[in-house]
Formats: sequence, C-alpha cells, structure tokens
Amino acid sequence: MSGRDANYLQLFDAIEGQKEYDEAQIRKKFKGKKFLSQLHVTKIYLTDLILKALKNYHSDTSVHSRLLDLLKDIELLFDKELYDLCYYKIEKAEGLARKYEKLSLLTEVFFWKRKLALTVSGDRKNIHSWLVKEQEAIEQMKVLNTHWQHTINIGNLINDEDFLRELTETKSNIAYALQSQVLRYHILYSLHFIRGNFKIAEKHISQLIKLLEKHPDRIKEDPYSYVTAIGNKIGLYLSGKRWDEIPALIDKIRDVPSKYKLKNESRFTVRLWLRMFNVELEMYRDSRQLEKGITLIDEIQRFIEKRRKVIPVDYIMLFYYQFANIFFLKKDYLKSLRWLNEIINSNFGNTRDDIQSYTRILNLMVHFELNNIIVLRYAVDSCRRFLKKKRTEINSDKKLLNLFSKLSHAYPEEYQAIFKKALAEIFPPDSTQTQDYIDIKGWLEEKIKGRDL
Repeated sequence: MSGRDANYLQLFDAIEGQKEYDEAQIRKKFKGKKFLSQLHVTKIYLTDLILKALKNYHSDTSVHSRLLDLLKDIELLFDKELYDLCYYKIEKAEGLARKYEKLSLLTEVFFWKRKLALTVSGDRKNIHSWLVKEQEAIEQMKVLNTHWQHTINIGNLINDEDFLRELTETKSNIAYALQSQVLRYHILYSLHFIRGNFKIAEKHISQLIKLLEKHPDRIKEDPYSYVTAIGNKIGLYLSGKRWDEIPALIDKIRDVPSKYKLKNESRFTVRLWLRMFNVELEMYRDSRQLEKGITLIDEIQRFIEKRRKVIPVDYIMLFYYQFANIFFLKKDYLKSLRWLNEIINSNFGNTRDDIQSYTRILNLMVHFELNNIIVLRYAVDSCRRFLKKKRTEINSDKKLLNLFSKLSHAYPEEYQAIFKKALAEIFPPDSTQTQDYIDIKGWLEEKIKGRDL
C-alpha cells in the first residue's frame, strides 16, 4: 500500500469512527499531514474510491447494473470490431432485459442489434422485426408511465366511475409488462379500499400477491412490491379485526429474505423486520392480546440493541410509543411512563411530530391514572407549549388539554361529570373521527362506567 493510499484509509477510518462529521477533530487528529492542505480534494477522491468499490460490489447484485455493464462491453467490442463477441453480449443483454422487463435498456439493446447487423452484413431483412419489437417496448413504457401517473394521483380518481370501470374491465393481458399489471391491481385495490369496498379490495390485493408469486425471480430483484402488497392485505385484516388471519401473512413477509435468497441483514431486511414488529404490536394492542405484546416488546428491544446504528430514528420513537401504549392498556402505568419519558427526554427534532404529540397526550393520561395531580398541571402546560411550537394538530387537541386541565383542578367526585362532558364534546354522536395511535374515546367511556380501561 502506497503512502497516499494509507492516508485515504486513515482518513476513512477516522471519519467512520465519528457519530457526526467533525472537521475540526479531523484536522486536529492529522495535524502535520501534507494532505490537510487540500483536505477537500482528499475527501472528494476518497468519495470516488468508495463509490467505485460500491459499484464493483453492486454490479453483481443488480440486474440493472449488469445490463449497463453489458452495454458498455457491447460498445467497446463494437469499436474494436470484435463482432462475434459483440453479438454474443447483445444476445445475453436482450435475454436479461426481456426477463426482468428493463424496457428502456431493451430499446438500447435493439439499437446495437440493428447497428451490428448493418455494419457486418448490411442485411436489412430482420431490421423491421426488431423495429416492431422496439416499438412494443416503447408502448409498454407508455402504459407503465400512465399507470404510475394514476398511482401518484389516485386521490383525484376516487370518484371517477368511468376510469374505475375501464380499469376493471381491462384484462390483465400478458402482453403488458408485469410492472403494469402490478400497478393495475394496486390501483384497483387502493380505489376500492378508499371507497370502503373491502371485499373487492381484498380480491384485487390477493390477485396481486398471486401474480407476483408466479415470478420469484422478480421478487428477488425487487421485493418491495411483494412485501408492500402483503402489508396492504395485513392492513385490511387489521381494519376488519381479522386477527387470526394476520400471523400467517406476517410469517410470509418474514420468510422473504431466506425464501428469495436476499442478502442477510441488508437495509431492506432490517426495515422489513421493523415493519413486521410494528404490525404485530398493533395487532396485539387492538386485539387486547397484551401479554403477547409485552413478550414481543422484549424481543424488539433485543433486536434494536444489536442494530441500533442502522435503525432509523423514527422507528425507535414509534416503538417506544407502542411500548408505552401497551403497558398503559395493561395498567402498568409506571412502565408506560418510563417509555414515554424515553421519547420526551430525547431530542427527536422534527421526527414524527404526530407521534411526539400523542406521546404527550398519553403522558397526561398516565399521570392522571397515577394520581400525579400536581405533575399533571405542569404536564398540561408543557403539552400545550409543545403543540403550539410544533404547530401540530391532533383530533380535538384543545378540548383534550381542557379536559386534563379541569381534571388537575377538580375533586375526585367531580371526575364523572367532567368525563361525560368531554366525551360529548370530543366525540359527538355523529362523529366519525378515530384515534389510530391512542384510544381516548374508549378510555373516556370506561371512566364514565367507573371501570378501568
């Protein structure tokens, strides 16, 4: 290793060892080194070296990268007039592009196919068929582009009956790219789910999952669509309280990395496990299987402890909130308070302001249950300041703050009347609002009945 390369390696190790990049510390550490006079140039070169290494690694794992490398080979071989080898590479690239529907790159392959044929033999008899195939790929890209536009703008299509009828009647023709068929099912599922047609939505999401499972190579190349589809089906079952049908779907998602031979402990697999942990917690919370939820909390804590550096901060906070909520429902208010304090006393910045707001509302409920009335008074003011600072609105936040403010200054015999008035104001009979992250309505109703939640 040359002295220059050793400098880059030392610089990389020093930067990698910092939690946040601190150039002053870097300059202090390498004081007297020649490369410090042009540190910005050294960092740029180090970045290029890292990217080059990543490209070399990624080229073997990504079909897109392999195709790009083949196209570079094709151009080089054509320029060197090594036409036989060039033809072999073109055929290999065409097979790969067709198999994985890399449509834009497939058109590049046809370009080289035409150019090679005209250069080597001047034979034009096959050119027309290649032009037709290229046009088919372009048409498929147009269809795919249209489906993406519909997916992005789905909110504008909810009440468009003509669009829904046309999309429903369109046959899932094999001539269309698999990606287009996937998006078509996803759009149909989304429209019917938003409209509340859950049976029809379930039919379309089930068709989508079945379609993808017929193409295991595509799942391996792009597992996101498959996992998202199963996740949407889980969401349907959660909303329908079909608890018994959810564990099998969770297991199916957790099996994706091993079944489709994905890289162990990739960012995708870690996020996949995080998502499933969160779904499972929601299921145990909503079905009141609290003992199972508490057991799962222990498993999640061990998982986070081993991978803390690679877990996004928003997941950390969401899990802490879920833990607090489950312990609250279990009436273990001290443990609930512990996890709430983990959020309140940590600097999560602008991460998930909604969860941070619900944390402070649940904090008020916990302090009331613990009979920390003096603390509750201060907590109400603190919560009000937080919501004002974040400009975050949750359902009837002013009325909720008013409720806890009254409770903190009332005698116990006045609680029932306060609860009844709050329930009528926050959740009137014609109200359809729900609280996804906290069951305030259920808590108020139980308090009115004189029982714990």
